[in-house]
Amino acid sequence: MPHYTSHHRTGSGVPLGGLGAGKVEIMPDGCLTNFTHQNNWDRPLGDPSGLNAVDARVGNHFAVWARRRCADGGDRDTAFARMLHTVDVGGLPGVQRIEYTGRYPFAHLVYVEPGLPVEVQLDAFSPIIPGDAESSSVPVAVFLFKVKNTCQAGWVDAAIMAMARNTVSAWNVGRFNEAVSSDEARGVLFSSDSPLPTDPAAGTVCLATCAGAGEVTVCTSWNLKTADPFNLTLANQNIEPWQEFARDGRITPRDCGTVQGEGVELAGALAVRFELAPGETKHVPVVLAWHMPQTHFGHVYEARYADAAEVAADVLRSWEELRTRALKWSEALEVAKGEAAERGRVGDALPDWLADALLNNLYVLSSGSWFDRSGRFALFEASRTCQLMNTVDVLFYSSVPLAWFYPALEESCLLQLAQAQRPDGYIPHDLGRGRVDYPSDGTTAPPPWKDLCPKFVLMAYRDVLWWGGRRLLSEVYDPAKRAMLWAMASDLNGDHLPDNEGADQTFDNWHFRGANAYTSGVYLAALAASQRLAEMAEDSDFARTCRREFQLAQESFERQLWNGRYYRAVASTGGGVQVGGAGSPSSEACTASQLTGQWYAHLLGLGYILPREHVASAVREAVRITGSASAHGAVNAVLPNGSIDRNNPHSGNVWPGITYTLAALAIYEGLVGEGLELARRVWESIAHRSRNPWDQPDVIDSATGAYGFGDHYMRNMVVWAVVFALAARDAGAAKVLGRLRGGVVTG
Repeated sequence: MPHYTSHHRTGSGVPLGGLGAGKVEIMPDGCLTNFTHQNNWDRPLGDPSGLNAVDARVGNHFAVWARRRCADGGDRDTAFARMLHTVDVGGLPGVQRIEYTGRYPFAHLVYVEPGLPVEVQLDAFSPIIPGDAESSSVPVAVFLFKVKNTCQAGWVDAAIMAMARNTVSAWNVGRFNEAVSSDEARGVLFSSDSPLPTDPAAGTVCLATCAGAGEVTVCTSWNLKTADPFNLTLANQNIEPWQEFARDGRITPRDCGTVQGEGVELAGALAVRFELAPGETKHVPVVLAWHMPQTHFGHVYEARYADAAEVAADVLRSWEELRTRALKWSEALEVAKGEAAERGRVGDALPDWLADALLNNLYVLSSGSWFDRSGRFALFEASRTCQLMNTVDVLFYSSVPLAWFYPALEESCLLQLAQAQRPDGYIPHDLGRGRVDYPSDGTTAPPPWKDLCPKFVLMAYRDVLWWGGRRLLSEVYDPAKRAMLWAMASDLNGDHLPDNEGADQTFDNWHFRGANAYTSGVYLAALAASQRLAEMAEDSDFARTCRREFQLAQESFERQLWNGRYYRAVASTGGGVQVGGAGSPSSEACTASQLTGQWYAHLLGLGYILPREHVASAVREAVRITGSASAHGAVNAVLPNGSIDRNNPHSGNVWPGITYTLAALAIYEGLVGEGLELARRVWESIAHRSRNPWDQPDVIDSATGAYGFGDHYMRNMVVWAVVFALAARDAGAAKVLGRLRGGVVTG
């Protein structure tokens, strides 16, 4: 699993937050940063910028206090107090080192500080629970501190302090804090009395702990700013409760009222004090909850909660159950590993690196999703650099685990796209930029993209097949049929294959003319799926049309694209790519994505869409040629002479999602070791070379491994395709999918 220390520089931390609710990331140095909980997916609160901007880490901190009791009952030993950070926080003492392990939706931190009479660990998580979209959409981060008395002969008094900064509303003037005290929760509620009705940062945030966690004291508010109000930094901030907390583990109630000038940045804090017998361990839960309704579309959580205090109280009532259920992701993989060991196959089907890749690639559910008050769910293509919602060509990949674990959310995505279908049957590229009510034809349209309609058909068939049954079929059959008819009409030259007219497919910086292996292969699989859908809908005429068209398209694909070893990038008679014409070396390139359609056909049990022996050869060559061109994954296109096709930024680089699908296809074709090794190289590059597994791009530089375009990119969730491929060959992998889907109602 990704294991870092506070000495490592990582580009991201495990995101904590519910589906569509925004998030905060916890980093290996103990800091909280990259907040997107205030409807600011595209502008995370992180590093400061602008005249009055403040580093998001400022004011959001944890600390520990501990003091041994003397064995003779006399005066207690000297107290120890440490900020639970390795960076300079207000000049206060911190811990020596933090050991950090990330396995979404959990981050585990071990605080190392010699001399402390207690051992402190933290499980930070959000209740992302397979099959339970409602519990998974709660706007909260849970911090569960585990404090153990390491003294074997004496009692210890200990305390945990948590503090947060009020960032509610776009302006600090008007902010105020108030104490929270209920049967379930003690803490601070952060608010503002002056937000504009158009202010997306308006709402409430709550920092709280269980009322029964120990002796809870609360400091409602104080000013973080020092005598230098224009220099509020991690190192230069006023941690006002520190002295009293460092003295006896308690803090004094105080409240500085509503902010009336820009020289005030409010913070609030709570402290939980308790005693520990020799060797005893205490768990202290702290939650950071939020409620930010001021967006055009709002959030699904608004139906359950009136403010952040209600969120905090609800989670504190049931945090133990939520934690147990959120651990189901990891536990299913651990059980599979144990069963493999019993069979003498340790690490064979689900090696450790794959388990880590599977869990941590789901992080987009917290960092790049939107779940509105109407129940519409959407994924950002990339939350900062490309805020297009439910981008079809990419959803085709990322929706594989979404459809399996959260079928209702996938149905929402599918039906929104069906409703957005153009009058001529064209499925638009996305539902809008930062919105889901104004679809776009594509980043390079016109011309219209040729891979969108076939991909919609395949997703529709998958969802009907996996869980939706006849109920979903009745809703999606007509849109799927119209989409397939549009795709058939995109054959402009009568060769029964779609005609690309430029960069009109998922590789939108890579121009193709005529028949392209990627687009045409997906089209073949969609024809097979359309026939199945038509048969299920008892539409015999269209089933015959699809079967006839499939046979003609398959023959044309073979004739134009098969070169004796693999399927060339583009038909040699249909024109070349952007640089070069017919018969150019780029036309003959071996591409990692040439049989993406066959991968989806295997996933959905559609059989072979091309001659089996040709598929076997093409997969073997694609793995060998594109997989050996880079240490960081499969290169998108490699020329016959073994050199990388550098005609454009897409052809010459590695796309993790494309590598994962090639790896899955290799496994289906019996190249299990080769497929796993290919996927492992991508994950190792992300997790260990770049040390940035929770903010992944769509593009990796094939030479250096450096990140290219995209952030929090949703395509890479398709690593779960590797498990589906393994499940076709290994009972252990199949059980993992079954266990994680337990409780989901299927059609």
